[in-house]
Order: sequence, then C-alpha cells, then structure tokens
Amino acid sequence: MSAVLTIQSRSHPYTVETFDSLGEALAATPAAAAGTLCLADRAVHAHYHVDFERCLPPERILLVEASEEAKSFEAMAPVFTWLLRRGFKRDGCLLVVGGGVLQDIGCFAASVLMRGVRWELLPTTLLAQCDSCIGSKSSLNLQLFKNQIGTFYPPHRVLLAHGVLRTLPWDEIRSGLGEVIKLHLLAGEQPFAELMDSLAALPGDDSMLPRWVLSSLRIKQTYIEPDEFDRGIRNLLNYGHTFGHAYESATHYEIPHGIAVTLGMLTATWVSVRLGLVDASHYAAMKDRLRPWHEPYGSRLKSVELSAVLDAIKLDKKATRSALHCILTRGIGRMEKISVDLESQLRPALGELIAREI
Repeated sequence: MSAVLTIQSRSHPYTVETFDSLGEALAATPAAAAGTLCLADRAVHAHYHVDFERCLPPERILLVEASEEAKSFEAMAPVFTWLLRRGFKRDGCLLVVGGGVLQDIGCFAASVLMRGVRWELLPTTLLAQCDSCIGSKSSLNLQLFKNQIGTFYPPHRVLLAHGVLRTLPWDEIRSGLGEVIKLHLLAGEQPFAELMDSLAALPGDDSMLPRWVLSSLRIKQTYIEPDEFDRGIRNLLNYGHTFGHAYESATHYEIPHGIAVTLGMLTATWVSVRLGLVDASHYAAMKDRLRPWHEPYGSRLKSVELSAVLDAIKLDKKATRSALHCILTRGIGRMEKISVDLESQLRPALGELIAREI
C-alpha cells in the first residue's frame, strides 16, 4: 500500500491509496470493526466473495444492483432503513465497494445520514478509479431527471485496487478511458499525445492503466481543490458530459457512460466548429483519434429521434428555456463555457452530426 495523493477539501482532507488486489484493499479498511457496514456492488461481491468473507460477516453487507434505477432518489429509502436497522451509529464507518452507481448511493447516504458520517470508498471500475472517486460529488436521479439531486461530501479514504481492472470487460475499459481522454485533453497537447500513443497498446497490454489512472487523478485535483463546489474552473470537467448524458438518456442507457462522454466530446468539437471557435481540421483530427473509443455505439444514435436528444439536453442542469451553457473548445487544452441557442444553433448542428458524421 502507498498513499499517492492527499486531496484537500473544506469538509476534510482525504487520501488516495493504491493496492495490488481488492483483498488487500479490503483488509486495509476498518471492515472488522463492529461499527462498519458495507454497501457493495452485487456483481463485484459475487466475483470476490472470498475476500469479502475474510473481512466482513454477510449480515453487515448490503448488496446493490449497479443500475440507474438503484441510484434514484426513490431507491434510497430502503438503503437508509437497512443501515439504521443494522444499528449504524454516528461513529461508524460506511464502506462502499463498487463503481459510480455505488459511489453515488454511498456518498449521498453518508452525507445526510446523521448529518454526515465517515465513509471509505473502494472503486472497482476504471471510470470510478480514474475520475469520480475524487471530487466529493454524489448525483441521484429523480424519475426522468438525471443527476439532479446530490451533495458534496468526499470519502475519508479512497483505496484503489488496480488488480480489479484486469477483470473488466473491454467496453468497461473503454468507458473509463472516455474520462481519461477528457482529462488529458484538458491538460494540453503533450499529455494528450502521450496518452494516445500509450493507448495504442490496448487491448492487448493493459499494464499502463494504473499510470493513467493516477495521471488523471492528478489532473483532476488541480480543478477540484480550488473549486470544490463547481462554481468556476471545475465546470470545465463537464467537457463532453452535457451531450454524453443526453445520449445516455435518449438511448435508455444502452451507451456506457464514458463512451457517451467520448461521443459528447466529439459533439462538442463539432458544435465548436459550427460556432467558429475552432478550425474544421481540429474536428477531423479528433474524429480520427476518438473513433476507436466509441465505435460502434455512435451508430445507435441514428435510430434515435433528434427530438429525444434535445429533450434530454433541456433537462440538463445547465440549460435555460432557450439556451444551453456547455463546455466547448478552441483546441486541445483550451476549453470554455459557451452559451448555445437550442433551436437556431444546437438543433441543426446535432442533426447534421448524427446524420452525416457519427
């Protein structure tokens, strides 16, 4: 084990620590303490049940299906009920094991239960390890409204078990790489070029993934520490997300989140060209570089009504009645928030992109 980062937060500083295996990470948590209860991804628990059994009795583990429905506001009541019936106290620890869905559930629960309790996070997807495990956010869905309810409340420790990445399906790896690519695009020409050259070894050689996980977290740290509550520079981390979330929603989540973000970055680049922010040659280069990390999911958008995509965009937190405030680009490392008119600018741009480009 080694602590590789310490993140500063107004609530409390927290560390990111690395381990070779999930078993080693579990053993380093306060799992054996009587006051610890665990929320775990059902699929992760099934794969690593022996490691869990060494650390925690089964009655102290609540297994959760990692689905969009599970991270809804309506689904939280049974989680709170289970924790309270198991005798969770203010001096206890909530251990959360899983990907982004479990993180959202666990973070929200820990932030409001008894007005804030200790929680530790073992992220088990590349997406969670490289991005969402730091930054303090929880996001819950309310009926059709995605990620509209949430809190800022960081874990007290993040424990990365890099060995779990070797068990992930290829599309889960690609989904995580969507966020890795986004962060390195924000970082500038050289970090992005080095990343893309390294990723050429995939899927055959995944030994470089821990390196890019830590590189991604270090980039993200520079955004979240000065702007923890997402009022300024941290907004740039939404690059690709406004359109990506809309693509997820319009396809009923058939497109994995990080792959939708990759398509969202391509979309943001296309809209930037249409608004004269960047040259078409930049879009052409990005289209070529991003293709391996989203195909064939882009073709799924051709069977979706454009109105469904626009309706999903209108539900975005950053949309007003007539405009969308989204992160566009003037080139690698040069992203900024721009207001785009939904009807006169965005509708024709998206229509042409989906029909001709993706």
